[in-house]
Amino acid sequence: MNALKGVVILMSLLIATIMAMMAYGLYQKSQNPDFKFFNLGTTDKAPAKIIPQAPVSGGLQGLSNAPVAFDDITLNLPKGARIISATPAGTQIIIITARDGVRADQVWVLDTTLGKILGSVRAGQ
Repeated sequence: MNALKGVVILMSLLIATIMAMMAYGLYQKSQNPDFKFFNLGTTDKAPAKIIPQAPVSGGLQGLSNAPVAFDDITLNLPKGARIISATPAGTQIIIITARDGVRADQVWVLDTTLGKILGSVRAGQ
């Protein structure tokens, strides 16, 4: 009977210890999203994609959001087409064009580091 009491006391202490560790881990995780209780040396993150940056003159060197210079790019838009939207996306620009009365006719993707049109998608009729 004494052995059974000892097992129950030991299990109670083990459960209390595990619950205290869980509370501590939750608190640490709320303060630091990168907190890991056990660092086993493995990472589940993919390596960051390295994007080459064009050199920028002046005091903006080394800044990740520094503007990148590129040459003039000519979009060969059909007659009556106009640009209705231009949205930056990292080192690319997404341009949406429309023709006479059409809401969105074509999407262009331009790369500012290369100064080239990467491609376009035209809506079928």
